[in-house]
Amino acid sequence: MRNKINTISLTRERKGIFLMATKITGSAIRKARKEKGFSQKQLADGICTQATISLIENRNVCPNINILNQICQRLAINMTDVSFNPRYGEKLFSYIESDMRRHCYLQARERMGRVSFDKLESKLAEGKYYCYQGFAELYIDDDIEEAIYHFNWMLTKYPYENLSFYQAWSNLGLGLAYQKLGKTARAPKFIEESIRILEKIQSHKNRYTNDDICAVIDLYIDIIATYVELEKFDRALKLCAVVLKRLTSTNSIYKIDVVEELASRCLYANGQIVEATMRQFNAMFIADLRGNHQLFEKIMTKNQKHLIELVKKELSKNDGHETLIV
Repeated sequence: MRNKINTISLTRERKGIFLMATKITGSAIRKARKEKGFSQKQLADGICTQATISLIENRNVCPNINILNQICQRLAINMTDVSFNPRYGEKLFSYIESDMRRHCYLQARERMGRVSFDKLESKLAEGKYYCYQGFAELYIDDDIEEAIYHFNWMLTKYPYENLSFYQAWSNLGLGLAYQKLGKTARAPKFIEESIRILEKIQSHKNRYTNDDICAVIDLYIDIIATYVELEKFDRALKLCAVVLKRLTSTNSIYKIDVVEELASRCLYANGQIVEATMRQFNAMFIADLRGNHQLFEKIMTKNQKHLIELVKKELSKNDGHETLIV
């Protein structure tokens, strides 16, 4: 019977079916709802029923992870802060992944030191661990051979469908590792495999939460930045167009500023100065809108400082005078 249960569990993992084992801190959601001034009915609108909100707040359970994700987005709170998974390491993994996506590798490594691999209860967790470990070896220990080992182990031993994002991530890791080794002809093969997997993930977008889509966008951005470093500017530009189309189709401005700035670098490299400059200004305005102060200041005070000063100088000539617009 035990083997039968394990087989069922593994089948669910392979199909990407997650029963809502996650428990909710209902009081935290109730507190956030009241701070926002929402009634249960208002919070539920367009997401679920009022009865579901009541279930979450009073019984600490949510029937569907997508519902929980949408509720947390509406309340502007982090899903990991109001939920915990009884499986060993899952909550800690969510923080490690957030660190990795923000390239905070030292912080991710510190958290990984708290994880005992032998206690991991699922293939999903094991596969993630090898992916994370590969990037830690690559960017902290600078041990490229160990990084390649971990990425390859993840790809060969964990071929499950619900690990497809980590397969894409690990393929990118291999591309980055070979790039660091100076094997620039080999690197694009793995990067293109990463793109192929991401395209497959996007074709099943209805199965993924908004946070999953953001993770895909983050990975695309890392791929584009890698192609810029490899001076494959035309390929990077095509991927910028793919990402921008995906974001605009969902009315999202998530990291559009970063993508536009990367596109501008490619255009400058290709000698398309005017278009590149316009894309820089697009990036600057969106960065300001998104609160990406670092990118805004970089473009405003460094990249385009001369042009901005020139425009200010011309505008100052009209101070106190009516401007005729034809």
